[in-house]
Amino acid sequence: MEHNAGRLKQTATRSLAFAAAVMMATGCAPPRHSKILVQMIKAQETYFAGEIVPAFDKEAGSATQVVHYDNTAALENEMAKYPRQISLVKIPFDKSASLIFNNRLLPLDDVVTGREMKEFKQTFVLTSLGAYEGKQFLIPRKFETRIMVYCKSKVTDAVAVWRSFRDSINAELKTVNGQGLPATYILEDDPNKWDFFDVYAVGWIWAHTPYDGKIHGRIAHRGKRYSGTSQRIIDRVFQCKGDAAQILSMKGDAVVDAFMWEALYAATVYNDRMWKEAFSGADLWKGFRDNEVFLAFMTQIDCFIIHGTGRDGLDGYLKDPADMGVALMPQGCSVALDKNGIVAREGCKAVTTGGWWWGIPRDAPNPKMSYRLARFITSTKSQINDCSRFGMIPVRKDLLGDMPLLFGGGWVTDVYETSFRQLMNNGTTTLPVNSRIDDIGKLYLDAWYDIVVNKNWSDGGKVPQWEYIRKVLETK
Repeated sequence: MEHNAGRLKQTATRSLAFAAAVMMATGCAPPRHSKILVQMIKAQETYFAGEIVPAFDKEAGSATQVVHYDNTAALENEMAKYPRQISLVKIPFDKSASLIFNNRLLPLDDVVTGREMKEFKQTFVLTSLGAYEGKQFLIPRKFETRIMVYCKSKVTDAVAVWRSFRDSINAELKTVNGQGLPATYILEDDPNKWDFFDVYAVGWIWAHTPYDGKIHGRIAHRGKRYSGTSQRIIDRVFQCKGDAAQILSMKGDAVVDAFMWEALYAATVYNDRMWKEAFSGADLWKGFRDNEVFLAFMTQIDCFIIHGTGRDGLDGYLKDPADMGVALMPQGCSVALDKNGIVAREGCKAVTTGGWWWGIPRDAPNPKMSYRLARFITSTKSQINDCSRFGMIPVRKDLLGDMPLLFGGGWVTDVYETSFRQLMNNGTTTLPVNSRIDDIGKLYLDAWYDIVVNKNWSDGGKVPQWEYIRKVLETK
């Protein structure tokens, strides 16, 4: 009996080995199961899970399950739910540093050959942003940056009448900085040339002009207590020429200038619904739809959602999509002027470059297959589809030079060309690499709610005071 059992076991083993050999010979290797952890808008995730990943599985003979996660702040916990199962994880820029510091990601240098690494760096732009201490950890998925989005017709309205409002704007600013508008001030008709004073001027005009029978501020950005809002505040510090050290310490003229402008805008030109109703991105889209917001600072996918594409559920929010304009971020500066009426501290147009990466978890079941999957997802064909349908800035060098040809001109090309020019202005400006950056972002939110929302911006006066704001920030 034992002898027969032994023969049966040997026969079964030979049969399994033979079957495996046949499958390998015919290109039908046993499925390699893994998961890919993502966060995307619903339409994009449906497309990704229904078309992109199945195409890779068919080519590679693998079986990849797309798993959605919601909370980027708890991404490490989400990864821990699936030990040795995740092949790739989609990572926001602001979480990449902590994942690298906490040893959760595998360096690509441990996965690919030197030749493959050279080809990788020749294929993608800004790869250095995904490197740390000489090793490459991250693969670009998409870059994001804020650009200025506005209603063309409303800007035209403001430019046409600004001279009749100049004395009133000047008088109000004089109560803040003692001098008013800069001595040589003129409101440019091209928003790409604007600085913070220009945003204030058009915002002041809109806030004192009835639209739909209502008079209130028409400029807004995110106001919800989350990273999207702290990112906007930190962006403003960089526009005021702050550096990483000032961002991390919350000290320096640039930080105070940023909060000074936020307070000044909140006092006059912001739509106060942005904090009373804790605006998220979706609320800003609705603000454009409802004629409540005329100007905001948005990402590329926000632009696609506001304008609409007519596919993938992106039907748009504007009555007249052609009224959507895009421009570079305004140049930062101080509210204060020097004795000649020139801005005391000039800033720049740089804001943070963000976006999303692909990373290979340190315990990935098959790192080489993970890299192969990432390169499939970021292939030229996949990038063209993603960019044209969902507003992603291309990360491949072979696409950046042909954007008008690829995207047919018009508003899509305007969004991409403006965004790429903004990326060039940004240079290497990103959130500081620091394991406590999430906590630092929360401090900025606390300070913004205290100084701006609760109007703790002066010592008993009505208008924001720079020195008072500086002292408040010191307590943070």
